[in-house]
Amino acid sequence: MFTYQNCIWQSSVLKNTHVRHGFSTRLGGISTKAHLASMNTGFYRGDSDDTVRENIRILCTLAGAPTDVVGAPQKHSVTVRRVMRENAGEGITKEAPFPCDGFFTTESGITLIVRVADCAPVLMYGELGGGKVAVAAVHAGWRGAAAGIAGVAAEKLKAVGAMNIKAAIGPCIHPCCYAVGEDMKEEVAKLRGADFADRYVSEREGQLYADIAGMNREILLSSGVE
Repeated sequence: MFTYQNCIWQSSVLKNTHVRHGFSTRLGGISTKAHLASMNTGFYRGDSDDTVRENIRILCTLAGAPTDVVGAPQKHSVTVRRVMRENAGEGITKEAPFPCDGFFTTESGITLIVRVADCAPVLMYGELGGGKVAVAAVHAGWRGAAAGIAGVAAEKLKAVGAMNIKAAIGPCIHPCCYAVGEDMKEEVAKLRGADFADRYVSEREGQLYADIAGMNREILLSSGVE
């Protein structure tokens, strides 16, 4: 379940934990261009870099999260990169070392940011003991979802000792509206098998519709994530 507050959505799965988080809306920022107003967090969309950075700072403040942020160009991969405090600013105020579609960290004081439109953002956390946690954020569109990026992130968290891992799949396009072609279903079948493709790419009135939230949910559950 999600609650809306201060221009962001928050998940009940994460809200009562040590993890500060938020799923942004179009509201609360300073972008003024009609196609961006007002909370644009993406570079190269028509805003100045300073406007984008200020929007990111505002978003972190609204979520109660640290303003030391790490991001990267995204390319629908299954690359999930570990970051530390010294990586803060990459993809935001300094160049990211390489594109990736997810991050995880065991350190506090750093905010992980992934950008989505129709794709699903997936936020995860696990307990490390002693009040410490490990967290992950991934960008999971249909290609990344079918390739298993959510499962990759879960395994990364397990590898650093995280237990009782929980995940929140954020707002994304749903099968009511996500019309796709036969080629997309064929690619999902190649990546995940025909049964998986049949479960999450279904036909309605002669048109195929995809369920990327469902894809990510099944992969998370199969990885032992709550």
